Amino acid sequence: MRLKTGELDRHLQQGLRPVYLIAGDEPLLVDEALTALREAARQAGYTEREVLDADAGFDWGALHAASMSMSLFADRRIIELRLNNGKTGQNGGKAIAEYCQDPPPDVLLLINAGVLESRQRSAAWVKAVESAGALVQAWPVPLQQLPDWVAGRMRAVGLQPTTEAAALVAERSEGNLLAAVQEVEKLRLLHGEGALDVEDARAAVTESARFDVFDLSDAALAGDTPRVVRIARVLREEGVEPTLVLWALARELRNLAEVRAAMDAGESQGQVFQRLRIWKSRQALVGQAARRAGTRQWEGLLARAAHLDRVNKGAADGRPWDELVQLSTAMSRVGSRSR
Repeated sequence: MRLKTGELDRHLQQGLRPVYLIAGDEPLLVDEALTALREAARQAGYTEREVLDADAGFDWGALHAASMSMSLFADRRIIELRLNNGKTGQNGGKAIAEYCQDPPPDVLLLINAGVLESRQRSAAWVKAVESAGALVQAWPVPLQQLPDWVAGRMRAVGLQPTTEAAALVAERSEGNLLAAVQEVEKLRLLHGEGALDVEDARAAVTESARFDVFDLSDAALAGDTPRVVRIARVLREEGVEPTLVLWALARELRNLAEVRAAMDAGESQGQVFQRLRIWKSRQALVGQAARRAGTRQWEGLLARAAHLDRVNKGAADGRPWDELVQLSTAMSRVGSRSR
């Protein structure tokens, strides 16, 4: 069984399975899933908890020993196994798979794996967990779903936000769910339960967005100029090196110029994406961006990136961050009628 974190509460109403693997790259959601599982276990009579840290040199025989040991104080126990970035090694994978073949009836095994790559999610031991229990996946909340996610959090603590208020909190904390939860709690303390409009929210929330250079290049590809400007401002305030930002933008420009030229020459998108090793999850974004302008326009922006490289190195006049904002906004606006 595979579950998203948002499905966990409903699942737990039907009872606990003997094994759960919690994985994902959103720490807040991982932590909340573990908390929900521990609380459900406590209510079901699991009153003792043992933690095993599977770091380098961990003796995987300890998992079997812990599951077989008798407790003097509890009939039901939780074993919490903490993996190092989802890595078990051959011995660890074998130990978990064997455990899942016949899990003890009085033990609940919670495996905290952190981030699991796609290849790791296909491993035999993960399949064994899915068969005996459930894999709970803590995916980041997609950008377009973030305002609704924030609004749900607000309603859960008694706030009744307008659409604009929830959107503002989502915008200010984008990419940082922990900051969003903290802002919701602060709003609850400041305003108490009840209606919350955008002015109330604006007076209380702070800028907590968390971005990286890839967020900037993705916003430019999507043609979202206001978001480009906002991300660039945050990156600049955080002291991100202009050279790193330019590398991300130039890489996208090279891809766009080559994709567009290949399309004009009759090559299929699938072939060019495979040749350029563009991830499947990004192919729609890159393809749509490439079609917004011709090869010459993308090559012209690439030439601007080359000039900016000289600015970064002190070989040409200019202010690196000002030039970066101009380049990234030009990328977002290319082919737009409102340009």
